[in-house]
Amino acid sequence: MKKTLLTLSLMLTMLATNASADIQTRIFAARDKVLPALVHIQPVVKNYRTGQLEKQAVVGSGVVFHPDGYVVTNYHVAGKAERIICTLHDKEIVTAEYIGGDPLTDISVIKLDLTDYTGTLEVAEFGNSDEIEVGQYVLAMGSPLSLSRSVSAGVISTRDRYFSPDVRLPSGERTGRYNLWLQTDAAINPGNSGGPLVDLEGRVVGINSRASFFANNLGFSIPINVVKDVTAAILAEGKVTRSWIGLHCQALQELEEYFGTTAHSGVLVSSIDPGSPAENAFLKAGDIILEVDGIPVSARFIEELPHFYALIAAKKPGSEITLTVYRNDETYTFTIPTRQLSDSQGEDFECKEWGFTVKAITQQMQIENQLQDTSGVYITGVKPAGPAGEGGLRPRDVITTVNRTAISSLGGFITNYQALDLEGEQNILLTVSRSGATRFVFLEINDYAGDNPHE
Repeated sequence: MKKTLLTLSLMLTMLATNASADIQTRIFAARDKVLPALVHIQPVVKNYRTGQLEKQAVVGSGVVFHPDGYVVTNYHVAGKAERIICTLHDKEIVTAEYIGGDPLTDISVIKLDLTDYTGTLEVAEFGNSDEIEVGQYVLAMGSPLSLSRSVSAGVISTRDRYFSPDVRLPSGERTGRYNLWLQTDAAINPGNSGGPLVDLEGRVVGINSRASFFANNLGFSIPINVVKDVTAAILAEGKVTRSWIGLHCQALQELEEYFGTTAHSGVLVSSIDPGSPAENAFLKAGDIILEVDGIPVSARFIEELPHFYALIAAKKPGSEITLTVYRNDETYTFTIPTRQLSDSQGEDFECKEWGFTVKAITQQMQIENQLQDTSGVYITGVKPAGPAGEGGLRPRDVITTVNRTAISSLGGFITNYQALDLEGEQNILLTVSRSGATRFVFLEINDYAGDNPHE
């Protein structure tokens, strides 16, 4: 009996050893397949949030996905880059050009300048994130804390993590409305952003994007099937074009009985943007959308909301969309024209002599900040020690006039600013909108005349 137990124990030990050796072999193979396509990215990005233009050197990661030198990374890595330096697997350094990006999924594409590169460019293979399973082994590659060519290992913790679309990128844009996230316990740290999440077949199944600063073993990646769609659109058009009708929804879950719907049927409208196609079509908060162009939809759980939003976003802007809606025990059909979703953030500008930074107001900014319209310019930052800081200007103010001249756009503001600066104007009166109220801000430029090149 003892001999039998000993034999069984040895057999189990051998099986475990062989399984461990097999996993190790597969990790090595996956590493060797993707690591040569890994790119260490050092962009110089522009920051306007302090009230002045600051250029910062940051670190991120990327992976070559096209033989012509196209690299996918995060939007928050390269989206605001003025200059991009990349280090390839053989430690050769090349520059890169920003091609396009999509803050709503935090993806961007850059292209390596291979003019003087004499090495061999390796290309990674994209996998299928729909086939990922919880508990599956994965590798995270990148440059955590600037430590290039790093590899960490773990498993997929969940494949459908949801984040509120109110979450913003470091550059200020909202993200996450149209996709879920892969969660992994493979170590992901700042600098890993934009690097690949790889399965043991050596296929990229995600692009690393987020690290948790509040707990260990929590990292998040954008599913590669989302990345495929976004990169294809960027290579074709330089951007991602989406439709918009102005709906905001929430999970039904415990509210099904109250609204009289069956389980796994319908999407609850929670709010509608003012002036949107949905409002013009007389949709209301509390409506239950049952179908989109004849396709049944459901959002009983919050994890189902991105799919619903993406279904509408995929329509061609300017086309019509038909919604079947349940309201007060009756079913109605609404035909709604779609609009193109505008940029989430406008162009930035530094008013150096006045001590603040502004940006153009897009339609999305108007909606998100509950502004009356898109006229004027939006204050992004104010220097405490400067005319604007001393005068009481604040971030989030909207400038509507400069010395009683109406401001309708960023271009008009820049024209006025440059003319007054060239004239050496010392006293500037700004009319601003703050939390729906009008205020006047007086800038005494003469107090800072020593910094003005026109003095």
